[in-house]
Amino acid sequence: MPFLILVIIICMIVALFAVQNAVAVSLNFVFWSFSASLVLVILGAFLMGVLVATCFLLTMKAKHYLKDKKMREEMQQLQAENKRLQERVAMLQHTQLLHNEAAQAEAVKKAEPAAADKTAVESGSRQ
Repeated sequence: MPFLILVIIICMIVALFAVQNAVAVSLNFVFWSFSASLVLVILGAFLMGVLVATCFLLTMKAKHYLKDKKMREEMQQLQAENKRLQERVAMLQHTQLLHNEAAQAEAVKKAEPAAADKTAVESGSRQ
């Protein structure tokens, strides 16, 4: 909204300036020469400036839109990869936990016969 108000104010200033300078002027451009009202020259120059600025703005917006679209696609790919990697980490942690539990159970099994043998030896030596 503030931008629209600024544009309206600028248009009013240009129109006021053009109306106050309603004199016929001679225009020369390369091989052409013609006479026109100063109002038309000023308004024409103003409209050409608006047209050039609009083209520049649209070009910048299009570039920004394409870059934004590319970044969003890249972000979605990275989020999908992140999810896949998190699932893999969870699976590896689960596998490591199972491996540790199996190793612990194996160590307990190895320790039980040795403890039984040691107890039997101690019982036999007491008798």
